[in-house]
Amino acid sequence: MNQQFEKLKILIVDNEVLIAEDIKDMLHEFGCKKTYMAHSKQEAIDQLMAFAPDLVLLDIRMEHDMEGIELANIINNDFTMPFIFITAHSDVATINKIITTQPYAYITKPVKKSDLFANISLLAGELEQKIKQKLYIKDGYKTIVLNPEDILYLESDGNYINIYTKEKRHLLRQSMDGILSELDPNQFVRVHRSYIINKKHVARFSKKEIEINGVKVPVSRHFSENIETLLK
Repeated sequence: MNQQFEKLKILIVDNEVLIAEDIKDMLHEFGCKKTYMAHSKQEAIDQLMAFAPDLVLLDIRMEHDMEGIELANIINNDFTMPFIFITAHSDVATINKIITTQPYAYITKPVKKSDLFANISLLAGELEQKIKQKLYIKDGYKTIVLNPEDILYLESDGNYINIYTKEKRHLLRQSMDGILSELDPNQFVRVHRSYIINKKHVARFSKKEIEINGVKVPVSRHFSENIETLLK
């Protein structure tokens, strides 16, 4: 049993239930304990949002022709996670469409256990490093997946927290102590009752405020005396 496989969250997307079940059984034999299934485009999107898989095994043709290609584009645009196509079609036209979506690989049906194992084994090491670099935050029934490097700072707002990146703001119900326990203490420090900052994005600072991406974050008196030490 491969220990790397145990940590992987894999979503199988195939409208043929028996085929999806067979693939799931193979994954369990490999040691993959966190496997999920979806049998339609909408169900797949719901699952992607609900538990943010590390890898998607994606059938090309489901209820509608090339629906898997549509899902691949959605994954690339909104979720940015690797996927492997599983297809019964290996004609040139289909392969050309596959290539445009930049999958990690593709496996032909009927799925051979050796092919599935080889592809996931090659990907597992890369995924393990990426998993370590990501922050998974539960927000109700959804999971927000963030790269800690992209976080600028966090701001408390009552029972909620605003997580600011360069691109957008994420709002989730969480305590400052709770979120701080999930962050790397060598990278993130609390500088105020209501603020946690990413040291890597600090442009300038004083005992009263810290500037990050043009925003001035206040420093409370409790932290001001040790601000230089905190930011080293």
